[in-house]
Amino acid sequence: MNPLIRRAPAALLLTLAPGALRAQAPAPGTLTVGFEERIRSERWNDILDHDAAREDARTQVRFRSRLWADWRASEDLRIVAGVANENKKITHPDVAANGREVFVETLYADWRLAPRWSLKVGRQNLMRGEGFVLFDGSALDGSRSAYFNAVDLAWSPGKSTVEFLAISDPGKDQYLPRLNEAASPAEVQRLNEWDERALGVYATMREWEGGTLEAYGFFKTETHDSRPVSNPQFQPDRRVWTLGGRGVRDLGRGWTAMAEAAGQWGSQDPAPGTSEGDRPIAAWGGYARLRKAFETAGRPSLSLGYIGLSGDDPRTRRIEGWDPLFSRWPKWSELYIYSQVPERGVAYATNLGLWEAEARLAPLKHLDLRATWYRMAALRAPAAAGPLFGAGTRRGDLWEFRGDVTLDDHWKGHVVYERLSPGDAYTGRAPGSYLRFEVTYATAVRL
Repeated sequence: MNPLIRRAPAALLLTLAPGALRAQAPAPGTLTVGFEERIRSERWNDILDHDAAREDARTQVRFRSRLWADWRASEDLRIVAGVANENKKITHPDVAANGREVFVETLYADWRLAPRWSLKVGRQNLMRGEGFVLFDGSALDGSRSAYFNAVDLAWSPGKSTVEFLAISDPGKDQYLPRLNEAASPAEVQRLNEWDERALGVYATMREWEGGTLEAYGFFKTETHDSRPVSNPQFQPDRRVWTLGGRGVRDLGRGWTAMAEAAGQWGSQDPAPGTSEGDRPIAAWGGYARLRKAFETAGRPSLSLGYIGLSGDDPRTRRIEGWDPLFSRWPKWSELYIYSQVPERGVAYATNLGLWEAEARLAPLKHLDLRATWYRMAALRAPAAAGPLFGAGTRRGDLWEFRGDVTLDDHWKGHVVYERLSPGDAYTGRAPGSYLRFEVTYATAVRL
């Protein structure tokens, strides 16, 4: 499944502009201005502890506004800038609206340095492959934004591209000003639990007809965890290398195969106040999927896949749990990212095995439907047996139903419903549920 449209970044909002704007590239000197408003209603229950006797239901409405400008300064230079704001009202439990901060979501320059070289510098969005390792630079602000502070130097010989990346994402926004930021430090929007920096190389090779091959390598540091040392989820500074690749192959007659695999190694500092040495990191992650598309009315398709992310063995000093790098977003489930909160942190996908079966159908021109089933497991027992976690490894069965409506170039919306029946990896047995309605309006005009 490749639901990247769920969190389309502001810099790509031009794809939502009227068809006349998309028909041709803007001429030098052209300024394009765009606006987007998204309204999202969410309700969930029993997804943190799966205990019906304890109150953890939430109902909230989120209003996200974006305003952006794209200036084609010359044939070789493009400058993009955009601001955003998300107000959120939690109605159950009833709390005041929050999130009034206006922040810079995009601000970058894109230069064509030479026929085969380009350089993009500034606050930008980076999406590669299915977002397995690189998609979201701000895990803690939800779908408010997904930007990176980055330098992207790209070399494009032929159909392929090799990118040299440098990323710096502090735990709190530091590089650009904010308007109406919360006065209390406790209310300031954090972007990540720690400061994140990385150097990477990402190659996308399209030289073969009917197939794409990608390869990447990253060195990332995660430092200065903002949580107190006494917090069970506190993470000492770590350094992690990630090396992996992805392949997509058209097998003909509607069949497509895709797979991605990566390995990780590195080290983590000892826990503060202890005399132990650094802990080595050794983890792995990947997925494989086979899809069949049918050339009939409604464009139906079926797919079957498996996703595996290594888990930590508490009996060893090594850290074997997969580090999701820059991919803490709802890759597979909106519900499950919240179920991960008491285990490792929101959207921190690790120690996970998923069998995935999915069916898609477009019965009408403007309507797309999707149904997905996941058989979920922990590759190792997720934690010591206690109030939340059992001694087993069966996380349960997760069902997701989604319908997307695209009325025209301006209006779109969707509804998502998910239900997780927990297994013996949890002590609770109450099924968790998640429901969301969303409508988005976007427009753009060239001046």
